[in-house]
Amino acid sequence: MDATDKGRRAVLVAAATAAAGIAPVPGRAAAGGNFGAPVIEFYVPPGVLTAEQKVAVIKGFTDVVLKALGRTPEASRRLFMTIIETAEGGFGVNGQVFSRK
Repeated sequence: MDATDKGRRAVLVAAATAAAGIAPVPGRAAAGGNFGAPVIEFYVPPGVLTAEQKVAVIKGFTDVVLKALGRTPEASRRLFMTIIETAEGGFGVNGQVFSRK
């Protein structure tokens, strides 16, 4: 992670925690060994991703999570990801309902 990424992360954390009215808590790594079966949920408006893009998103997120956890590619067999397409009107951006229309 370069300095730009750290700056972006800090801005996003500050904005999210301020919006939620909570104080950020630094993350801590779990003890080594078996890390269970992580689940990634990725919410998107309906119809915005093609089948090819879904493949790329799943591969990309899997790679990022395994790298962040310091795990080998073999651990991907126990990492699950779901792309959830919300119902029309069930996704918001900037305080507004997202609509493709």
